[in-house]
Amino acid sequence: MVSPRRPYGYGWRSSKRLLIATACVAMFTETLLYGFVVPILPYMLEVRLHADPAQTQSLTSTLLSIHGFVTIISAPFIAALIDKTANQKIPLLLSLTVCVAGTLLVALTPTFWALYLGRLLQAIAGSAAWIVCLAILTKKAGTVGGPVVAGVLLEWQGYWSAWSVPLTILVVDIIARLIMIEPSPPTVDSCLENGSPAMTHNGAPAAIENTETSPLLSHQVRNSETCSRDGDTRSAAPASGFYCRMLGDARILASVANTIVHSAIIAGFETTFPVHLRQVFNWGPSSVGLIFFTLQVPAIFFGPVSGWLRDRFGIRYPTMAGWILVAPLIWLLGIPGSLNYPGADAKGHGKAIFILSTAGIGMVMPLILGAGFVHTIIVLQDIESKEPNIFGAHGGRSRAFAMNSVGFNVGLMFGPLFSTFLSEAIGYYYMNITLAAICLAMAAVSFCFFDSGNPQRSRDPSK
Repeated sequence: MVSPRRPYGYGWRSSKRLLIATACVAMFTETLLYGFVVPILPYMLEVRLHADPAQTQSLTSTLLSIHGFVTIISAPFIAALIDKTANQKIPLLLSLTVCVAGTLLVALTPTFWALYLGRLLQAIAGSAAWIVCLAILTKKAGTVGGPVVAGVLLEWQGYWSAWSVPLTILVVDIIARLIMIEPSPPTVDSCLENGSPAMTHNGAPAAIENTETSPLLSHQVRNSETCSRDGDTRSAAPASGFYCRMLGDARILASVANTIVHSAIIAGFETTFPVHLRQVFNWGPSSVGLIFFTLQVPAIFFGPVSGWLRDRFGIRYPTMAGWILVAPLIWLLGIPGSLNYPGADAKGHGKAIFILSTAGIGMVMPLILGAGFVHTIIVLQDIESKEPNIFGAHGGRSRAFAMNSVGFNVGLMFGPLFSTFLSEAIGYYYMNITLAAICLAMAAVSFCFFDSGNPQRSRDPSK
């Protein structure tokens, strides 16, 4: 049989480097866009939409919460559709196109309804892109860049110079997505009657042809394992009970709780920092953006340390330690501007306390970041090792990711609302005390319900 003619530039267009780079740029952009709007929201609301400055805090929390709410609704449906889609090129391309439309609506800010619609489109597109790419490693870079770039460009170069950055990145990523070609999975004919993969004359796995409509980053090894799995034709257990089975496990509930609380705290920072820092220190968008830079950059350097600790001691104890250490640092954030500490104002040590506390949180947060997702994978592997095919022939990884994505966005939805309510009801200082107490409670939950393993050891019993 004659092989179909390969497209122009097939070699470099189907290279793994281009595929990974395109996915990473997509995830960088989606994450950047969530935080990008944070420092410039007060300007958009008060200057472009002429909103009452007294309503800035509540409007900010609503706009940030809607992103999480929409993702909660859309993520499970998107995950189910992607699990059934062999070609993942079209879903990612559609998500980027929708994101461009949403970003333009947010940037133009003609009316309040357009601003809300733009955030809604960004949320749907971001959820789809995350589930398609599964590129969690790019999250940190996007979170760092968004607030910093937005705040500095708004104050130094103007409003549209700030929005030109994410729009340009989106266009570049769409072009890259149109260029790239994805490797295709093997056909049914590539499996022999005994369930083994097709081989060449020298015993190596047979080469697999690729086309423009091939799925993203398919691996021949993975498909070979699928072909040879026990060599039988047993029907997989129905996958409809995945969420009931997983959420009935206390370990999974602890994982989801970790994810929700972590994202809620980060979303609370993004909601309250701009208004609080303007009131206490009279800081503008660029200064607020640099505070987020101070929060996130230490996490980049201490991330490898967190990974080493998890490999060395498992997931339980580093996560518990992270929650314990972050609690007093969050309390310290509330001291500047508090009437209980007159010396910690703008003229005293308030700025130093706030900056050092923020940097300290950035150092400790890697111990917590992603712990819920990692522990979910550990529990999933434990269940599937005891009951193979319980979640279907392809396992439950996509749905596990979607479940944690929903948990993360629950935090993004309730975090701004909760922090705004506490800040206005009892004040910023006591809001931080409340958050610190929640962190200590999460330390106890992690100690009681987290396993002590890691995914690598779960896959390799010899370790």
